[in-house]
Amino acid sequence: MCAAFTSYGVQDVDPVAEETARSYGLGPWARVRQAVCEPVLKFLRALPPPVLVPVIMLFAGIGDTMKTAVIASGCVWPILLNTVEGVRAVDSVMAETARSYGITGVARLRGVVLRAASPQIFAGLRQALSIGIILMVISEMFAASNGLGFTVVQFQRSFAIPDMWTGILVLGLLGFLLSVVFQLAERRVLGWYHGLRAVSRRSP
Repeated sequence: MCAAFTSYGVQDVDPVAEETARSYGLGPWARVRQAVCEPVLKFLRALPPPVLVPVIMLFAGIGDTMKTAVIASGCVWPILLNTVEGVRAVDSVMAETARSYGITGVARLRGVVLRAASPQIFAGLRQALSIGIILMVISEMFAASNGLGFTVVQFQRSFAIPDMWTGILVLGLLGFLLSVVFQLAERRVLGWYHGLRAVSRRSP
């Protein structure tokens, strides 16, 4: 469980900062970097994360490091791709207005780019949360000596069916609680966005 939160937290920060700055940099090499990196990213995105479990086990061994790497390998893609799409969809009028007022650098990144792309970023975070829970269970089922996934498999092998279903229900309850917490955080951070949509729906 700690591995899930650790890898999810890392994926929250890195793609949002790195890809937002890189995609919005518009430097002379921006299109070249995009042409080189995009096919590689699409190839890596197409690899199912559970297939990487044996490979990661060879390098990371069996333990929390392996579970963290497996979860991170799956969570990074929805966050990364949604961040890139959100940055690409920043309103050009808004960007030109910020440039004409001299808003550049960190202030532009924080006040214009991240704010405009934040709905897409949170959509990626929501997808990554469910993927992280799934990969946490899969990694514990493959090679672990503890965890909910390991416990469910042990109950199944010992034909303790009621206990096995108890573990499954605990996993479902855990996913539901994490989803509720995430929705509360999203409403707080994106309150301005939901308010704007409500006003747009009420306007004729």
